[in-house]
Amino acid sequence: MIVDRALEVIRDRSHRQRMADADYWDERVQSRDGDARSVWHSASFNHAWNHRQMQVLESAFRQLLGDIRGQELLDVGCGTGRITLELQRMGARAVGVDFSSAAVQAASKESVAKEPPIRFMVGDIARPPLPFDNESFDATVAVGCLAVACKDLASLEQALRELARLTKKSGAIVLLEPIHSSRLLGRVLRASVADWLQAADRAGLQLVARRGMGFIPIRLAMSSFDLPRWMVKPVFRAGENALESLPLQRLADYSLLGFRHAYR
Repeated sequence: MIVDRALEVIRDRSHRQRMADADYWDERVQSRDGDARSVWHSASFNHAWNHRQMQVLESAFRQLLGDIRGQELLDVGCGTGRITLELQRMGARAVGVDFSSAAVQAASKESVAKEPPIRFMVGDIARPPLPFDNESFDATVAVGCLAVACKDLASLEQALRELARLTKKSGAIVLLEPIHSSRLLGRVLRASVADWLQAADRAGLQLVARRGMGFIPIRLAMSSFDLPRWMVKPVFRAGENALESLPLQRLADYSLLGFRHAYR
């Protein structure tokens, strides 16, 4: 079992460029269960990861938007709707968009009983425009999306311009992305945080919030194997505490970048 899982992880990493294609995610949604369709292999690690992601996002929302109840939020690269459902739980009027038709179908099916209903639709942030009017949303959110959907910095800048178009002038763009320039950690787009900030500046955005999550040594060690939850939880928490209290931001797998429109 461990050997099979390790080989599967190696295959995934050797095919990272495929992650920019909808077909890859269609296949993944159809061949895996639960959060493993869009996050990590390990269910116990996903439980800790999801909880931490929402803590980081909620903190950013409070800082940038205040109370998001009743606000219109777009979840870009929504996958099977994991984050979109959490946004609705927090009281937002959430919409999800993803380039994988299988993921959108799964998200729609799994949220059918939710009230108010959540709208999910197919759209590719790397091939704008998305099917929404200018300034349709109080905030646009992308979690683990742009680093996969964008193949180069020109594509990233184009995607950021589209997020800026969709976001109200008083609103915010919130990214929580695996931003790395190294071959080991980079996803499809391998670029530094400085590269991302320069692309955002060219897209007319101003950085107003930044933090990290996902202590890399622990993420690499635990995300692929189904260790007991009682083991994962305290170790994961210790890694996050280290990121918060020590100068270790370079060891964060995901970077939270919050932007507003720049007025020039």
